[in-house]
Amino acid sequence: MNRHILSVLAVLTMFALPALAEARCFSFRGKDIKVCVEGSDGDARRQATSVCEDVTGDSSCRISGDSGECRRSSSVRCYDANGDEQSHIDPD
Repeated sequence: MNRHILSVLAVLTMFALPALAEARCFSFRGKDIKVCVEGSDGDARRQATSVCEDVTGDSSCRISGDSGECRRSSSVRCYDANGDEQSHIDPD
């Protein structure tokens, strides 16, 4: 019985962890912002680009990379998926 419970927990963990690891913070060429959204697929990239364009008022936001978190500093501002500025975002 105990092994059965451990097996079920192992399977659930395998399915749950990839979803959590998919949240990303995207940075943009020539911009001092990162936008953190759930996911890392094309839809997430489009959402992050849209937030960048709304926040900066510039329609030339192009993703240059991504990371697992964003911390506000003198050179980087962090935004969530709603376009609200945050001091620290750790989507994982």
